[in-house]
Amino acid sequence: MAQSESPVIVPQQTKLPLIKLEIAVLKTHLEDWRTVKGKQRQNVLNAIHREACLHAPTWDKAMLKSQKKTYKEWLYNQCRRKAPKLLIKYGKKWTAHQVLIEQNKAQIQEETGETPGSEGMIVKWLEATKTVLASLAAEEKEEARVITEKWNNKAAPPDIQANIAETKGADRIEHFATEMFKQAGMRIFVMLAWQNWEGKLMLGVHNFNEQFGGGESFLKTRDWEGNFMPDWWQYTGEQFSEMPIQEHEVAF
Repeated sequence: MAQSESPVIVPQQTKLPLIKLEIAVLKTHLEDWRTVKGKQRQNVLNAIHREACLHAPTWDKAMLKSQKKTYKEWLYNQCRRKAPKLLIKYGKKWTAHQVLIEQNKAQIQEETGETPGSEGMIVKWLEATKTVLASLAAEEKEEARVITEKWNNKAAPPDIQANIAETKGADRIEHFATEMFKQAGMRIFVMLAWQNWEGKLMLGVHNFNEQFGGGESFLKTRDWEGNFMPDWWQYTGEQFSEMPIQEHEVAF
């Protein structure tokens, strides 16, 4: 039987616990965080991230970048004057403005003149967005309204879906698993698949059971690769119009 190109197996990132030195930095800036809102809060968070990362228990760039979310969650949890802001939003409704931004991201990035993902780009993004969108023709804006209805009623294009899967998928799964344990005592193990922006089949697994209730990791205590992954690989290949796979290598 013919075989398709092997999918990419995406490892689950480990969430680093905060250490005392990081918490000390967070406490130093807590009042600054409480007294501001909006963009000013983002500036406080960026300052905390730069300082606290100097004390983080890793030098891995990807892990250090993900620590910003951990710092943000800690800050929200300390603000008891009102309920913490929900960091996960499932039911996204597209607007014409958001559609235009998605369609013109490259031009907006170029307008900032900064490196993608840099602090400079973040600072200049809003103004660059206003400049680029203001330059669009009325026909383009009207077309965006039509596209918005299509994205909301059916689905966003595959490249948009791929970006959400890669940038927000893990956070949403962790939030779901955590809430279901708190509210229903459920333990959850997730196997997932999606196509990236190149059309490449991506496979992944997520387990957060060791994070609550003294649970053990399903990944570390069971042969999930041997028992489940072959069938999952073949099934997802069929669903994403790939040819069935007879052999595979799992790289973790």
